Amino acid sequence: MADPTNLDLELERAADLLAGCTHNVVLTGAGISKESGIPTFRGPDGLWTKLGVPAMDGYQKFMENPRGWWEDRLAQDANPDPDMENFRVQLEAAEPNDGHRALAELERMGVVSHVITQNVDDLHRQGGTESLTEIHGNTSWMRCMACHARWPEAEIIVDPEDLPPRCSQCNGVVKSDGVMFGEPIPPYALQRSQLEALQCDLFMIIGTTAQVYPAAEFPQIAVRRGVPLIEIDPDPTALTAIAAVILRGPAGELLPRLVEAVRERQAV
Repeated sequence: MADPTNLDLELERAADLLAGCTHNVVLTGAGISKESGIPTFRGPDGLWTKLGVPAMDGYQKFMENPRGWWEDRLAQDANPDPDMENFRVQLEAAEPNDGHRALAELERMGVVSHVITQNVDDLHRQGGTESLTEIHGNTSWMRCMACHARWPEAEIIVDPEDLPPRCSQCNGVVKSDGVMFGEPIPPYALQRSQLEALQCDLFMIIGTTAQVYPAAEFPQIAVRRGVPLIEIDPDPTALTAIAAVILRGPAGELLPRLVEAVRERQAV
């Protein structure tokens, strides 16, 4: 049984599982990036709490009129909402924290095989993680709606006189990579995440309430296969009851400790 009140014991148990696994998959949420100064979307200081939840039909409107969507976006960029602009500045200024860097180190050590993130902030990539699925996209990237090619935003030239921008590979319509309300998860991201959940022998959830689907389904797929679940979060989540190990606290503090504990085991 997991005992979240005994952190040292749980750290030892987590390190044992990590050192003994062959394919560990990680799901991260907004909690790991909050330590980098990025506000969450929900909660007292969340962006959506201040501005309201985006329209549920945003994706439908994009598909009906891509040119109009791009015209609105460029107009908003030229005259941004103060709260939205503040969020953008915080996002651009954020840097990977010790949690992001520790996950990348665990990957280099061979004990993290893949990271699935719900975050759109690019911090896992900047922190050094290589095997990565950004299930909700990335706000600093663009994506072709036809062939699903993706590029950093800086590589796309948006001509206000020729909207919407087009894919250089297939001439498909290009939109921001972030997944909108009403937009299906890109098939490549969904398929890769499902595959990882079906082949892992250990699963970790970090900084996620595990309430947003389909992301929350992936650790449950693993647990139903008999795979142990490690939960790292300051607060209980929707999956606390099925976690084999529970580490209560911020990822930026706990993951570096896990790195050292696993390194000690690998050195024996």
